Amino acid sequence: MGSPFVTLGREKFMYRKRRFSTMYSRYANDIFRFIYMFVRDEALAEDLTADTFAKAWKNLESFDFRHPKAWLYQIARNLVTDHWRKHKTLPLDEDFEIADTRDTPEVEVGRKLADANLMSKVGQLPQESQSIVTLRFILGYSARQTAEALGMTEANVRVKQHRALKKLKELLQ
Repeated sequence: MGSPFVTLGREKFMYRKRRFSTMYSRYANDIFRFIYMFVRDEALAEDLTADTFAKAWKNLESFDFRHPKAWLYQIARNLVTDHWRKHKTLPLDEDFEIADTRDTPEVEVGRKLADANLMSKVGQLPQESQSIVTLRFILGYSARQTAEALGMTEANVRVKQHRALKKLKELLQ
């Protein structure tokens, strides 16, 4: 595949380049946080985020900008899956930390252990369920935003969310 410039034509390429720049500005932080929730390594999450946008850029010629978020999340999810397949390792949950300075150290340690346990259990869910739980409850997306990001209907997200939470409840007992 040649350069997008050669195959698209200069004006169309420049238009798409501007759109891509806007897309990067709008979604890079969300993609980073999404990836980080799976890999728990800031440097690796940065690399995979960069790879996500590099892959998107490489395929700019065939990209339809009507659903950029879904496209980027799909690329990111595939890159995370490829990474774990290649490296056959799992992220350490010990780095997950939510500090609450108002609590005593004992309460904070208990909370961190509970959070680590929860994230460990989320990691046991199927990939699609992990994505839904991460977007909905960790990144705070609405069902509609999650549906758009994952390329599914809002109703489908709600059904799969219900199933994921039911399975998560079982894992936590």
